[in-house]
Amino acid sequence: MSLAMGISRFGFTPIIPLMQRDIGITGWNIAVMASANYLGYLIGAYISRTQWTRKHLRAWLGVGLVASIILLIAVPFTLNDSLWILLRLGSGFLSAILFVVASSVTLGQGRSDWAGYLYSGVGIGIAFTGIFVPMFDTIGGWRATWLGLALGGSIFGTIAWYTLAKVSSSEAGEPRQIRTPNSFVRDYKWYVLLASYGLEGIGYIITATFIVQMIGSMPELRDIATQSWVLIGLAAAPSTYLWAQISKKTNVKVGLILAFGLQALGILLPVIIPNQVSTLIGGALFGGTFMGITSLTITLACQMKPEAQIQAIGELTTVYAFGQIIGPIVAAYLQKNFNILAPSLFAVVILIFALLVLMTLKINRKGADI
Repeated sequence: MSLAMGISRFGFTPIIPLMQRDIGITGWNIAVMASANYLGYLIGAYISRTQWTRKHLRAWLGVGLVASIILLIAVPFTLNDSLWILLRLGSGFLSAILFVVASSVTLGQGRSDWAGYLYSGVGIGIAFTGIFVPMFDTIGGWRATWLGLALGGSIFGTIAWYTLAKVSSSEAGEPRQIRTPNSFVRDYKWYVLLASYGLEGIGYIITATFIVQMIGSMPELRDIATQSWVLIGLAAAPSTYLWAQISKKTNVKVGLILAFGLQALGILLPVIIPNQVSTLIGGALFGGTFMGITSLTITLACQMKPEAQIQAIGELTTVYAFGQIIGPIVAAYLQKNFNILAPSLFAVVILIFALLVLMTLKINRKGADI
């Protein structure tokens, strides 16, 4: 998760201002590269749903880890926009594959209580990028940052291989619950969950992609642009565990509603109160909720569809990816035609709508649908 999500996907966020500074990359190019990454994520999420993928978890794990590092290394060796788009497309594809493979291996035996630990890796990877990107920048500018992230990613990837490869090749890596594709039944409650998670994909990705750029563009906040990204990662790392505990004391639906509300507040704070304190609080709220929403949604999906958990995860990841493709394009349009804060306001509206959709879902205290 640290390599596939924290570094390969979100490492691009703190590097954006460096590429603008060093090579003058435009806002539109940034949006296209981001959307290409999320298109790759969509393709990977769709492929991860196939039975063939589930039968070859070990192969996907090995190829995904090595190829993700190679793609990070390749970015600074070209200035061709089309090649960058292809590299980010491939990186997104592998991120989705590794996300589902790691979820399959870890949660496939009904171990949904492990979700809090599993998804903390995303926050760890984000914090790594926030801490080390400025260090690598002092060594060799934007090019050194990509190579430095590849080095860090190789460390995370090595750990992942030794801890997951043995399990993924055994029967434990293949969920016993999965029988046939026909066992997956879609009903109204499932579509509600899909809709809310897809809207979350739109709302959160705007901030996750552009927050460093947005904060850096405001003179009164420029000094804390990097620190805010580090704070997001540090808040994300323990958040999935904390939200799991909250959901145990209430239920998953209540936890999700609270997380959506706090995420919207976190995005809105720097817009309505543009000072350093509110920006850092907003960053902590955003970092402390976006992976919590992912872990709670996947936990709820596994409870609702215990007979087809991995297919459920793949379908959720697919609709999430659709949202992430739409988000950066809309954000770039709003930035160009209004101002740099307009995308954040749009994200808040989307998240409030997602919260309202989620409120129609009926579940019992333990989280299973009724």
